[in-house]
Amino acid sequence: MSFELLTSFDVTYAPSAIKKWRSKRTGLQAAIISKETPLVSGYFAVATEVEDDSGTPHTLEHLVFMGSKKYPYKGLLDTLGNVMFSETNAWTAVDQTVYTLTTAGWEGFKTLLPVYLDHILNPTLTDEACYTEVYHVDGEGKEKGVVFSEMQGIENQAWFQTMTTLQRQMFSEKCGYSSETGGLMKNLRLLSNDTIRDFHKTSYSPSNLCVIVSGSVDESEFLKVMEAFDSELPPLSSDHKRPFVESDHPIVRLEKDTYKEIEFSEKDESYGEIAVGWIGPRHDNYEEDLAITLLLEYLCESPISLLTKNLVEINEPLASNLEYNTDDFTYICPYIKMNDVPTDKLSEAKDRLFELMKEHATADEFDLTRMRGIVENSKKKLLLSCEKSTDILTDYVINDFLYSDVEAKALTKNLKSLADYESLSTWSTEQWVDLYQKYLIKNKSSVVVSRPSKKLYKSSKAANKKLIEDRKATLGESGLADLKKKLEDAQKLNDAPIPDELIKTFPVPDPANIPFIKTTTVGVGLNTDVTNDLTNHFSKKVLDDTPVNLPLYINIDQFKSEFISISILMSSMEIPERLLPYFEIFVEIFSLPLEINGKTVPYEDVVRDLQNETVEHSLYDSFNGQYAELVNAHIQVKKENYAKAIEWFQKIFWYTKFDKSRVKVAVDKLINSIPSVKRSGVNVLGSVISENLYTSRSLKHSKNMLANETFYRDLATQITEGDYSIIERDLEEIRESLFKPSNFRILIAGDLSSVQHPVKAWANFLPSQKAVSTMIRVPEAHQVLTPLGQRLSKKAFLITAPASDSTFLMSCTKIPTDHHDPDMARISMASSYLQCVEGPFWRGIRGAGYAYGASVSKSVGAGILNFEVYRGSDGIKAFQAAQKIVNDLADGTVEVDQTLFDGALSSLVNTIANNESNYYSSASLKYLDNVLTKVGPDHNTKFLRQLKKVTKEDMIEVLKKYFVPLFKSESSAVFVCAHPTNEKDLSDFLVGEGYDITTKEVTQPDGDDEEGDDDDETDEEDLDDDDTEDETDSDGETETEDETEDETEDEH
Repeated sequence: MSFELLTSFDVTYAPSAIKKWRSKRTGLQAAIISKETPLVSGYFAVATEVEDDSGTPHTLEHLVFMGSKKYPYKGLLDTLGNVMFSETNAWTAVDQTVYTLTTAGWEGFKTLLPVYLDHILNPTLTDEACYTEVYHVDGEGKEKGVVFSEMQGIENQAWFQTMTTLQRQMFSEKCGYSSETGGLMKNLRLLSNDTIRDFHKTSYSPSNLCVIVSGSVDESEFLKVMEAFDSELPPLSSDHKRPFVESDHPIVRLEKDTYKEIEFSEKDESYGEIAVGWIGPRHDNYEEDLAITLLLEYLCESPISLLTKNLVEINEPLASNLEYNTDDFTYICPYIKMNDVPTDKLSEAKDRLFELMKEHATADEFDLTRMRGIVENSKKKLLLSCEKSTDILTDYVINDFLYSDVEAKALTKNLKSLADYESLSTWSTEQWVDLYQKYLIKNKSSVVVSRPSKKLYKSSKAANKKLIEDRKATLGESGLADLKKKLEDAQKLNDAPIPDELIKTFPVPDPANIPFIKTTTVGVGLNTDVTNDLTNHFSKKVLDDTPVNLPLYINIDQFKSEFISISILMSSMEIPERLLPYFEIFVEIFSLPLEINGKTVPYEDVVRDLQNETVEHSLYDSFNGQYAELVNAHIQVKKENYAKAIEWFQKIFWYTKFDKSRVKVAVDKLINSIPSVKRSGVNVLGSVISENLYTSRSLKHSKNMLANETFYRDLATQITEGDYSIIERDLEEIRESLFKPSNFRILIAGDLSSVQHPVKAWANFLPSQKAVSTMIRVPEAHQVLTPLGQRLSKKAFLITAPASDSTFLMSCTKIPTDHHDPDMARISMASSYLQCVEGPFWRGIRGAGYAYGASVSKSVGAGILNFEVYRGSDGIKAFQAAQKIVNDLADGTVEVDQTLFDGALSSLVNTIANNESNYYSSASLKYLDNVLTKVGPDHNTKFLRQLKKVTKEDMIEVLKKYFVPLFKSESSAVFVCAHPTNEKDLSDFLVGEGYDITTKEVTQPDGDDEEGDDDDETDEEDLDDDDTEDETDSDGETETEDETEDETEDEH
């Protein structure tokens, strides 16, 4: 056996065990992180180092998926993944490229593993793949390519400019950490496939690869697969050098403080940002590494932390929020970023940041009690995270592979126990202050101040216009025609069909072998939704502990855990409609002072005690990303603090004081964050959808940040110049309408087996014990639809956003609101078929360069089916391509592909397993199925049976019934957010399609909408970096009731 066991140990603080091996022959590394879960996840990490901005690591990441020498077919890996209950993805960072494989169950994973690894170490890297995937100019003279478009969309964003400049300031030009591994546009235009091949040859050696697998893994089968794969690899080279660890250009500490001001392209000049970075301890000083992270939390994390309290939580905030993190390189590099800083206060904010840090870096000022509370709370969060997933452990294993010894000695030392936490919990004030002084005060820093520039925005538009005009003039009609043909030829070669006989050589796994998670559910008090198992010991314990006539609805899901989660769901329909716009202020209720028995508890004490006694606490809208008209108050605690959690709900619900200064801070933060919302195409699109499809009775409509801008500004004026008591009375009215027993659905999940009184603990929760005759209904989205939302016909809304370079589009049509409707399974199959990797939308829209992504999703509660274009480079062509794909399948012009059809079912199985990857998510989905949607606690089993019964004919029928109407004006409404330069083309197109169109621009502060812009030009198709993080229901179907923004991994 070539693989030598390096380490094997149980993780003492998590339900996991870790083993790691290394091949004596090739240096290939392999690790297993064992954990009980229906998912098996693979992370295949390659250490990378480049000294330029060519983007070779990122482009290679994309090209790996275009085929391998053993399997030379584009899309084979993902086509197999579709039928193996799997999904693939990847990310590239400055020091690593990591390829991921997530599979429901072990069977499919072990089949795909050697195929995937062959793609990584033996990719085809054809010129045609590089041409389409990386960079090309199309027949209209426009620059395209998946990688180019991806980077085009983020290169001019404020955050990208700020952080890239910070990297340049902190690290020398030749140091790999200063490079932009995604690739800058000017470099991607010149990058050759030969350069990418050379990079693969030097970086993608077996000794530079670590295969990490987590979940329920069969160790002997895993090693068998790895041995077979390793035997075909070349032996370890004697001249192998580890990236960064043995670099010719290591990190050099800063000899002096550096400062740089930059401008970013932005029409709204009201807010900028600031970033500060330091070079900290070596990566192998693990205790100081953790201490630095916790010190940043001490400075930034909560409303009472030094910097947040004095920069954000003040009248006239100097920032809307603070970000902080560490880059774990060969040295640990901490940074702090101030967002939404008023432009005229950028200099003041920067100076104030350093003043505060210096003033506090003394033994007299440092709060050791709070610091120790942060250490303990961080440990609790780590334990909870490790219960839910292996993500943190995986990150540790990847980082250990990149920078630590190959014998895995450091891995064992750092992951086996929480020794560093135990040590830090005993640190003295002097030790903390010494660390603080050493790395954040006396240490040299780099500062970047980013200012928005309307002038740069105008010049960039003019430059882009000239670039296209010059390119077209240079190429001429014949040159453009040649480029069109070159692209078509490359696409034809890339899309060569995968032989059916090859697909059939891979065994299809049995979904019955997937180990889905089970919990024990008990309903007591007013909960009549659950049928209790009277033979179950825990159920009997809970029922015996339930007081007679308990006026509360309680739902308990029991499973082994160190924690207990409590969510109290409430209907927002009880809040008077006129008060709903206050919701984003009301959610700050966990950071208000308390008034109990005539005594005031300052908000600082409330925040501190909550951090010490809970793991999580928040109030927000929706449940599991759905039911957006619900209000969700959530607290999670260690199980021994169960009674304290109940006590905290009491305090927060009935004893918080809507203090004038705290409310003013909340309003000011909202106002300051609005420019960032306007810079996000996803958020602007979500705003126009909620404003037009949902009534003002809807929480979804009423918490719309952009629609509420005037409301927030008026509140700020009233607080400072008017009668605050009116606002206070309004907030008190929300409290009274929301917090009442008939409106409480209490969901408890975790381990209550050792809790003496799981139900009696709630006996004194209510201020008064009044009988409840009827529970308030759970609100449904279809109850709050506008007339347009009810009919979805003829209307289109086009919103131009100068800061968003991409097109974001959503078309909506009607579907049933009944979760039991037999069409639900068919709609899920059709959606999965259309949007699966290497499926019709993937090839016809993404592959053609029209958009970074296109998808179909449903909101059953609202009765709406959505088609969405995400980061569109050509919104019109993306819409037309989807329309043709759907119509051709519906009318039989194109036959349903059997492999893709089978893959659609498997993709849904994978989604279901993903949604139930841990006990907490399983309990949430169980309540969703059993109580909210009322499809039953065994819905997954029934739904899988329904999916298996869906035929090709059934799918074609729902395509005709629901999907074709998505692209017809008489049966759909369309919403678009685009750059102003695309307004005319999009408007003309939508009018031509039969829509009655409403067009407007996202407004600028103080009416500063620029006039006279040359917005009739054709701009470059930039792609935005905003991502929609959609939750999924138990049907494995994406729900879109809650759009949020986040950065995510590449979809290769």
